[in-house]
Amino acid sequence: MVTESWSEDIDYRDAIKKQAMLAAIIDSSEDAIISKTLEGIITSWNEAARRMFGYDEAEVIGRHISLLIPHDRQQEEQMIIDSIRKGLKVQHFETLRQTKDGRLIPISLTISPIKAGDGTIIGASKIARDISEQVKAQEEIRMLNARKDEFIGIAGHELRTPVTTIKGYLQLMEAQAENGVASDFLDKALRQVNKLNRLIGDLLDVSKIQAGKLQYNMIACRLLPLVREGVETVRQIYPGHSIDLILPAGDPVITADGAKIEQVMINLLNNAVKYSPDATRIEVKVKTSEGQAIVSVKDFGIGIPPQHLEDIFNRYFRANSDSSAGGLGLGLYISKEIIRRHSGDIGVESKEGEGSVFYFSLPLPE
Repeated sequence: MVTESWSEDIDYRDAIKKQAMLAAIIDSSEDAIISKTLEGIITSWNEAARRMFGYDEAEVIGRHISLLIPHDRQQEEQMIIDSIRKGLKVQHFETLRQTKDGRLIPISLTISPIKAGDGTIIGASKIARDISEQVKAQEEIRMLNARKDEFIGIAGHELRTPVTTIKGYLQLMEAQAENGVASDFLDKALRQVNKLNRLIGDLLDVSKIQAGKLQYNMIACRLLPLVREGVETVRQIYPGHSIDLILPAGDPVITADGAKIEQVMINLLNNAVKYSPDATRIEVKVKTSEGQAIVSVKDFGIGIPPQHLEDIFNRYFRANSDSSAGGLGLGLYISKEIIRRHSGDIGVESKEGEGSVFYFSLPLPE
């Protein structure tokens, strides 16, 4: 009997120690930790909550949690309580809360049910973390990106006018030049101007995409002429490359902006050439399957490292920054946006050292 009493005393002391330890952890936490009843009445309030919201414990215990909720967000409390009553935990819920002096602070909330010994849910425990610095950093990044895109748009427009003028003069000189060294130099100069024009065009397209202003002229059109036109354009730019066409018996009709689809074809073919320094063969295949027209461009070049496959369609990303292929890493990003706006899909399959297959699909009319 004495032994049982001694054991009960030890259990009681252990429980007291655990409670004291838990209370110390809660009070020293950098996050505000608040508990409340299912009716929203505040029942506990730690030191971090005082620092965050400006209320002393005595000012809030027994008051409703709506004290901290901005007027236009009062409906959030009912949503939270509904989840808690179901035994669900609310994690990383980002919102705004109001301090004693009326300031609004962005916070991340994690709310868990508080259960009685029999498992009945009797309240909720809230952990609130001030995310003002993260929100500020995100806003600064957003503003910097907006300014960068604005600069790109302005620079692109400003560059296009002199480049167009230079190209016009070069074309006039080429028309008057006799065959020989001068004609070769003019031809090379025009190639470089055309390359610069394409880079400027890509910059302007990215600027328009970011602003949601890239225009599309969607009409019913046949796919094969668009594919052939893209192939012919790249053949003229890279006469040393062989582009094999594998086409279906019929000519699929799609609803599309033909110029944009041709642009995608040229982007994929340009990439196939640039990243195949030791191969001169490219294979273009068109087929239809399950209500989709599918176009693929296969090269036999250096391939893409597996760790880069997920990033290959990101803006300014280049799988091989040491490559002499050039470019700004915009072609695939623009192509992805174009295909997305056509309700299609775009992807890549690649094995390092063996080449890549880029493909896109477009829905066929039902």
